[in-house]
Amino acid sequence: MKNLLLVALLLAGAGAVPASAQRHVQHISSWGAHLGRSEKGSYYELSYTSMLTNHLALRASGLRETGTLDGRGEYVGYAGRLLLAPQLFRLGEVAYVHLLLGAGAGYERTDENGTSELPSNAKQPQRFTYGPQAGAEVDVFLGNRFSLVGTATKGYLFNNSLIDQWPGFSSVGLRYHFR
Repeated sequence: MKNLLLVALLLAGAGAVPASAQRHVQHISSWGAHLGRSEKGSYYELSYTSMLTNHLALRASGLRETGTLDGRGEYVGYAGRLLLAPQLFRLGEVAYVHLLLGAGAGYERTDENGTSELPSNAKQPQRFTYGPQAGAEVDVFLGNRFSLVGTATKGYLFNNSLIDQWPGFSSVGLRYHFR
């Protein structure tokens, strides 16, 4: 987290350049790296966002979550998400707020490294899950190419999730925008 903050401060010099009006226009894309907390553990996420119109983006991402569950030991979860992101509002050319609506699918596994309290001959619990997700996201631009991003999402998982039926995620990250 400290490294991410240091990178953001170093890139703040890029924010001294006057803003261009091409921040959220059709055909602008971005790559992002995010670190965050879920309700049960922590995760990192890589994302790709493409502006479909001047006010609508499509966001695809993959994340890896880890943590510890009571009685089931350590866990790991992998998920992919596809979210539509209509722009709610913006503050000048500096901050853009988007609603996030979409779905995610993932694979989760508990009893990592034999840390469960289950008998040693018990089968390792693992499961595929899927479900809808909704949230909000804010991009705060440091210049024409980089932005700090904050994201919060909440979802529901079908197929009896082993980790959390109603997962919530919050993260901060850095994005690089390009045409």
